[in-house]
Amino acid sequence: MNNSEIRNVTKEILKGKYKNVMLPFLLAILLISLSQSQDLYTYIYEAYGKTYLFSIGSIALFIQGPISIGLATYSLSIANKEDYSYNQIFTGFKYFFKALFLYLIFNISVLIGSIFLIIPGVFIALMFSQIFFIIAEDPQTGVIDAFKKSASLMKNKKLQYLGLISKYVLFVILGVFTLGIWWLWLFPQAYVSFAIFYKELKA
Repeated sequence: MNNSEIRNVTKEILKGKYKNVMLPFLLAILLISLSQSQDLYTYIYEAYGKTYLFSIGSIALFIQGPISIGLATYSLSIANKEDYSYNQIFTGFKYFFKALFLYLIFNISVLIGSIFLIIPGVFIALMFSQIFFIIAEDPQTGVIDAFKKSASLMKNKKLQYLGLISKYVLFVILGVFTLGIWWLWLFPQAYVSFAIFYKELKA
């Protein structure tokens, strides 16, 4: 499927389900966004000092990997038209250390690539973009194997995935003019679209 078809299939799957799926997506994305907020860290440092900053920073680091796996699990269940529940957002904590290593290796790899130029960093991010879906689908997959499998699946598919992501980034920006209300529908669409893209990679 091309990206337009993926978005259309996503809308069809989510039709009549938005009120049931909005909250988990919103909660997960809020947790990840807060954990990456420089303004939050600056405020904590100025108000409470280094000790609290270190504590909050550690918690933020520890939750991002598990929540990313949880988002992938929840999105795949919806994309596969299977039973889904709010609890799936937190399933990644069952594989805490695996999730942590996935997140650290992914970000370090992207950072190293970005040191030289932006393009290598983006290339690496796209190449390894499917690791959380891979673990969500098969938690027994090893960390290194997940990276290898993602690289293999994304061969010749990076530009398509970049296009899919870019479209939703544009929509998120436009959503600012709705005071963020559009995001309630947009975030589920985006993540379920990414899950369908992953399914297509494996087809």
